[in-house]
Amino acid sequence: RQGPDYDCNGDGTPDCGDWDWSLGMCHLQAYCGFQVRLGDWSLAKSCRCRRCSDPKFQGTAFADGQLSNPDGSIFNAMAWGTFKVWADHLDTCAPWIMPKTEEDIRKVLAYAKSKGYKVRISGAGHSAGGIVTDGKDQNTFVISLAEYTAEGEWEFGLRDMPDGSKRATVNAGWTQAHLYQKIRPLGFFLPAQTAGYFFALGGIVANSVHGGAYDAGFVHAYATRMRVMLHDGSVRIIDSEDDMRYWRCSFGMLGVILGIEFQLEQREQLQMYTVKKKMNEWSSDEFWAFIKQSAEANVSADVVQEGGMGSRKSWNGEYFIDYINSVDNPEVMVYAQKANASVDPDFPGELGIPDYVDRGYEDLMNKRVLDDWHGRMSWGEAARRDGAPPMGYEDLMNKRVLDDWHGRMSWGEAARRDGAPPIRVADVDVNDMLDALKWLPLAKVMSNQALQNIPRFARQNSRKVNDGFFLVQSPAALAAAYFVHPSKAFKAMDRLRDVQLASRGSGRFQWNLPGEFRFIKVSDRAVLQPIGAGLWFNAQMISMEDLARDEQQWKRDFMKVENYWVKELGAKPHMGKLWGFHTTETGAVEAFSDQFACTIYGAETKAAFDAYRRELDPEGLFFSGLGP
Repeated sequence: RQGPDYDCNGDGTPDCGDWDWSLGMCHLQAYCGFQVRLGDWSLAKSCRCRRCSDPKFQGTAFADGQLSNPDGSIFNAMAWGTFKVWADHLDTCAPWIMPKTEEDIRKVLAYAKSKGYKVRISGAGHSAGGIVTDGKDQNTFVISLAEYTAEGEWEFGLRDMPDGSKRATVNAGWTQAHLYQKIRPLGFFLPAQTAGYFFALGGIVANSVHGGAYDAGFVHAYATRMRVMLHDGSVRIIDSEDDMRYWRCSFGMLGVILGIEFQLEQREQLQMYTVKKKMNEWSSDEFWAFIKQSAEANVSADVVQEGGMGSRKSWNGEYFIDYINSVDNPEVMVYAQKANASVDPDFPGELGIPDYVDRGYEDLMNKRVLDDWHGRMSWGEAARRDGAPPMGYEDLMNKRVLDDWHGRMSWGEAARRDGAPPIRVADVDVNDMLDALKWLPLAKVMSNQALQNIPRFARQNSRKVNDGFFLVQSPAALAAAYFVHPSKAFKAMDRLRDVQLASRGSGRFQWNLPGEFRFIKVSDRAVLQPIGAGLWFNAQMISMEDLARDEQQWKRDFMKVENYWVKELGAKPHMGKLWGFHTTETGAVEAFSDQFACTIYGAETKAAFDAYRRELDPEGLFFSGLGP
């Protein structure tokens, strides 16, 4: 335990290199993070110094011991190191703490005021940029409700409404998985849901998070009441629609959302399935024919004339197009859902509530996973704290395989001992076609496997819980999404196709995941929602960073697509993902342009929200990050 990896302040005494078995993470989280390197022979060896012990931080929130390592003398909270976003786009030195009680949150806010600090509230850390904090203000720190237990019905409760519907009150620090563990066995759902479980509910309603429902909008639209804490520690129930319009999609600038009431809907039957097709040609008519007819999208034929008319039986669809593997005939797939009377009577899979649905959720919540920074913990804990660990290489390394000569062992052991056993990719033995793999770009394999895996994920989750979600873990991919009018959908995806195909064979950046799109029907429910009411097409570009020479290469390609979508098609960004690519004075391309941010909302909208914010938070305790 010698050197700067373990001696964080250079005083000759190691601060890191110890493992806390009782908590299942590195000891002294304020200074030590779980960072695995080749040759580490124990968990303790991987506990290395974080990079935020710079003397210049003295006297700021970044170096405040009460925040980096709360000792209970002022408030009780779990230290979670420093704030970083889930996909590693942003890694700051802002202390990240997790109070457990309402009184502790109140004490944290009072302490922040006494020191002149700013407080930002995180969900599970899935937003790509500085919505929580960009790390530039050394007097800003972050709190999370990942360890918070709410009071009474605001932990979880159900109530019957006069019209016969139900609503659920829930802890804002829960994820969708925690909520669905309660409501799915009763046959209830949120009207809109994302692809994966691992987003904190408080973060969802404070942002523009959506799914792929043709007749539903942002998830925040279905929040009917909130229980919140204001800057002075007082607690309010927000139940008037006038106030809710400001709290929905408020990006944490008004106060701490402690609990949320959601509108629910009942689905007696649910069909989770996929449809895949090799397009005859890349054309607008083929594109829309797949959407309207093959995917049975609930989209009116009046939106565009191409593609004819379909059954409109599907209520939800998430689409993926593999451009990398075919120039002229890309493969397109939809993960779709039908509900109630629209389900196919001859569907071979689960349509109702699985017999062992409770066990399905219990197994998920208790599954042990490895968090790169904090060590091993249950999936349920990881999901609440920082969004569940990304699906990574450890899944491959620990996979049990059969070596033809020596029997069963992990893939990692087999790879080191005799080059790894045969691996099947899309039912083809990789070792039998080794010569072909020498010229087949890795990008093609990655893009193809994305389409191969989604049907498998959907089938697995359908058998276990059948709740509409298909992602339990997800690769930490680069993702940017934009809303355009549906009439411009083909143009948006055609531009992404052109840029992706131009990268084939590039030595600087190779796109390696399918293009993605969805539809969303937005209602006017929030002052700061980025788009108005109506049907929108959501186009998304995604890729893994691994096939880029450096980060500038992928940023330049992302900017090419964004410039066309925004300037030519009038697109608006999804605020929780990458956006605002621009060239700086040094010639570097960076995301989250201040100038771009100022164009997302009109002057009247910004003035109205700011007036409301000043009324609720007159001292600007929560006003930091991208907000100002």
